[in-house]
Amino acid sequence: MKNKTKLTLLLSVMMILIFAVNTTQAQFVSYGLKGGLNIANIGGSDAGDAGPINGFHAGGFLGVSLLGIVAAEGGVYFSQKGYMVSGDNISDLKVSLNYIDIPVVVKFSPLPLIHFFAGPQVSYFLSGKSEQDGTENEIDNLRQLDFAVVAGVGINLPMGLRLSAGYDYGFTTLLEENPRDMYNRVIKITVGYKF
Repeated sequence: MKNKTKLTLLLSVMMILIFAVNTTQAQFVSYGLKGGLNIANIGGSDAGDAGPINGFHAGGFLGVSLLGIVAAEGGVYFSQKGYMVSGDNISDLKVSLNYIDIPVVVKFSPLPLIHFFAGPQVSYFLSGKSEQDGTENEIDNLRQLDFAVVAGVGINLPMGLRLSAGYDYGFTTLLEENPRDMYNRVIKITVGYKF
């Protein structure tokens, strides 16, 4: 039942974006696809010696130009997060977490090729697993919603291509019960295409 609710939420958001794009013909609306590398970790006083793991993100965006050099952009992305714990006396523990990220950012383009962006992001937890000594365990005790601030810089290339680097700074503790001071932190390197 839980997976059905998650799928319904994702499909609803995607349908709203598709409908918005199809019903808006103005030149100030843009849409496209983005994807790239996640370098994920956790932060906070209880994060200990956690190290980064690599994952990916992929999805679509819809942007609206507000004042020429200022635009608003929202998106829906599948995003892999998590962390690795290593130590002298323990086997490596890898925690992999899957989310749907929904950022809404304001973009500022002082020059035609460069833009800066920042804004809030809500992430919906889909699934997770931990791996240690060849054994996998499902993770289901995380908060369903994770709130973050995202910021970064991008380059607008010819033919609708975009490159960007950003940082997701989570400020919702990961665990639902017995919360500890641990938060998602993600560096994102992204390639995008604007239709």
